[in-house]
Amino acid sequence: MKFYNYCSWYILFLINIISARDWLIDKISDVTTLTKTPLGTLLLSNTLISREFLIEPDFATIDFRDLHATNSSILRCVKPESIITLDGIEYNIGGVIPNTQCAYFNRTDFWKNKAIDTKAFHFSTYEVGKPKAPFAYTPKRSAPADIEWPPKGVHLSVYFKAPYYAPLSHKYVTVVVNYEMYDGIPLLVKWLDIIDTSGRGDIDLSFNSVELLAVNQPWSPFGESWLYVENNQSPGHGTNILWTYDVEVNTIPGSFPPLVNCTYQTDHELVVTLGTQLSSFRVHELVIGSSNVERVALSKHRLFRLLAPHTQENPIFFHMINGSSSAVRAVIDQMAEVGFEMLIYSFGSGFDMESNDEKYIKQITSDIAYATSKGIEVGGYDLIALTRDVGPAWMAIDPDTGKPRDNACFASGWYDYLLNRTLTFMDRTGLMMVETDGPYGGYSCASTTHSHHRNNDDSIYQQNLLQANYFKILRERSVYINQPDYYFYQGGSKTGMGYNEEQYSLPRWMDISVSRQGMFDDTYQRIPTVGWMFVPLTVYQGGGDAAQFEPLVAHQIEYEWALAQYLGAGVAACYRGYRLYDTDATKALVTKWVHFYKKYRPILIRDIIHVRRADMQSIDSYMHVDPYSKDIKGLAMVFNPTSDTVNTNLVVPLYYTGLTDIAQISEQENTWKNYTLARDYHIDLPISLPPLGITWFLIK
Repeated sequence: MKFYNYCSWYILFLINIISARDWLIDKISDVTTLTKTPLGTLLLSNTLISREFLIEPDFATIDFRDLHATNSSILRCVKPESIITLDGIEYNIGGVIPNTQCAYFNRTDFWKNKAIDTKAFHFSTYEVGKPKAPFAYTPKRSAPADIEWPPKGVHLSVYFKAPYYAPLSHKYVTVVVNYEMYDGIPLLVKWLDIIDTSGRGDIDLSFNSVELLAVNQPWSPFGESWLYVENNQSPGHGTNILWTYDVEVNTIPGSFPPLVNCTYQTDHELVVTLGTQLSSFRVHELVIGSSNVERVALSKHRLFRLLAPHTQENPIFFHMINGSSSAVRAVIDQMAEVGFEMLIYSFGSGFDMESNDEKYIKQITSDIAYATSKGIEVGGYDLIALTRDVGPAWMAIDPDTGKPRDNACFASGWYDYLLNRTLTFMDRTGLMMVETDGPYGGYSCASTTHSHHRNNDDSIYQQNLLQANYFKILRERSVYINQPDYYFYQGGSKTGMGYNEEQYSLPRWMDISVSRQGMFDDTYQRIPTVGWMFVPLTVYQGGGDAAQFEPLVAHQIEYEWALAQYLGAGVAACYRGYRLYDTDATKALVTKWVHFYKKYRPILIRDIIHVRRADMQSIDSYMHVDPYSKDIKGLAMVFNPTSDTVNTNLVVPLYYTGLTDIAQISEQENTWKNYTLARDYHIDLPISLPPLGITWFLIK
């Protein structure tokens, strides 16, 4: 009862602290702390969430609480902190056994009757420090001024030693469970380091569970899904977030509580040679405490911006299809005239980042120097793994057929060759951007002769590790990285926004319309700056004259819509062709919208609130918000894709701007007008738009 009273007091204390605060709007100034409670437990908290650990007689998470939304416990049972296998022997990490049924957590009973698993790795000690950056990063390219890297907070490292009965070789193994909690966000990050000090390097390791949480129903996908769990590796690349019903509890009639297991389980077991030290993927646990679709999206976006801050760099780039010096310099002159910021040698341009031809390298070096003199960065395309033929010695081997796949193995000598070629080319030419098509896609390799993996069992782990390392090296050089996959937590900058590439072969108006609908949907899942779209100035895949925007002077209306909807969304587009304008009129269009984007970039690269999805029957709208801004709190883009003038009131939700009473609104920097917010924080904004009209509103 003493334990229960202490917890109740602490919860009430925190509720009083956080009352009337919303972390998505208010700046939370409370710092993350690790304290020892009167009962000897460790409490890691940032006043938005807390995780409490028992350290005697062994280590275990005994509570995980939401303190900002529901003021409730996420946890329903004690589980091991993690589970690993060494040489075929499975070990729990943390030796506390729940001696009560796990349909719900009777903490009073647990506190009286704690039991110990003698076969588990046992708690040894802990260390407290600051969060550690997984790679170095210095913001550039007009990234937000409020980026902090690494994030502020607390890093807790907990050390575990092998049990007495373990084989002698395992007694040299230390398991370190790492926890990081950050200031101002209800987020916990967890991962494992496995260290072998024996020097033998022959222990087989499997990560069975990096995180194992027995949660109460509303926090699972079977309930309200208030807890968002992901890892920092690309989905489908050998890792899984498995939500199941707890089989240990299902023997209790009527009890089907959920369990989440963050694991490497795939179609076959991962077994990797330990060597000196190996680390697991990182688990991100975001306590949202809501199932509102906009709030869930904004919460995930805040996590993403915190842990992959470089993705907020959003240069305006052009995809060049002609690699000749004369053509490149001509388009560089156009880019400098209208304000574009980056040129990318596109696929089909003849660009070869792996070349060691001195004449070619001299040409590229000269052209990049010319671009640099105009304030423009240069990048180029390379196909690096998926569908890449790199010769028999470096191809991935299918474990079922024993024959080469159609993909390179990224844990073969190909990795060393590619990295060397990439860095050498950059050092010699000044290249500052790469578009790495076909990065490692998650396939295994059964080769037993490749230099960086042993066989099929460790091939996925090692290929993921090396692809991540490739991107981290580039990120630490401030290289901008387009990569059609999810390597953002390893340094990647941008991927496709989620489109079907065939849409860019549709007739222009259909392409524009489908793309605007797609961006509206995809920005629930992604921040605007992390995705690219396409503007096929010349034919992209098919569709011919009906799809391409050339000649630009003949399609000025469509061209302006493409510029407005992409730059207005803060979503980069691949303007793919050989020129940006063909007349003074088309030059004026590009200049107008590039100037608009650059002027309002601080708000345009912020999150989108979804106002009205495009149905092509009336106006549609999305709105950027920044509640922390001292000036512009929002910018709403409004489109009329119809052939009629539209006069209507648009319901604009302003809660996430942080405004509470009065909003000042200006259409295109004209007269400012005051609007009183309704009780649900919306305003009715009068709209009058001519056929195919576009407008925008500033909010402060």
